[in-house]
Amino acid sequence: MAFRDQSDEALVHRVRSGEREVFGVLVDRYKRGIANFIGATVRNPSETADLSQETFLRAYAHLGTFNPQLGKFSTWIYQIARNVVRTHLAKSLRAPQVQELGEDQSLESAVADTSPQSDPARGVLREEAERELRAALAELPERTRAVLALRYFDNMEYQRIASTLGLSLGNVKTLIHRGKIALTKKLREREGRAVAALRTVPQKGASSALLLV
Repeated sequence: MAFRDQSDEALVHRVRSGEREVFGVLVDRYKRGIANFIGATVRNPSETADLSQETFLRAYAHLGTFNPQLGKFSTWIYQIARNVVRTHLAKSLRAPQVQELGEDQSLESAVADTSPQSDPARGVLREEAERELRAALAELPERTRAVLALRYFDNMEYQRIASTLGLSLGNVKTLIHRGKIALTKKLREREGRAVAALRTVPQKGASSALLLV
């Protein structure tokens, strides 16, 4: 339909004018990005889905408060997502080797090739690596986490990230640079803790002296 090519602000105006079904177009535009954004902090897929839905429900309920003269719709709805996550965390606080991230490297590409053709068992390893990535990302400061999530999970350009989060372009670049360093450190720390834990567990059926080294 023609309205799918219209701007976010134009669609918002149409929803306010009574075309409620048009809000579904906005949901389609942002559902993947919002889910990735929330998933960077909330690692449970079911909770991520619930919080994503809550974000859109809140956006719809408060659409009358959106003022296009004060900022873009994308900035507004991501701010709602941040508030939803903050509320969720306030109610219930919880927490294969990865290489350092290049400037334009996605988080997903930081793990080894896991195609079924190469090794069917690697699908499980990839899932574990994904969990570790998200767990490490969740340990970073909120603003750093938000910027990295948009960059590496949603493939946003720096300028769009700046517009979405209401930050300067320079601030975004700095956060991404420092964030990559911090994320790599967190991943190494988590790997180190995992290795240390393995060293204390005897192999099944072996004597207590035969520990992993």
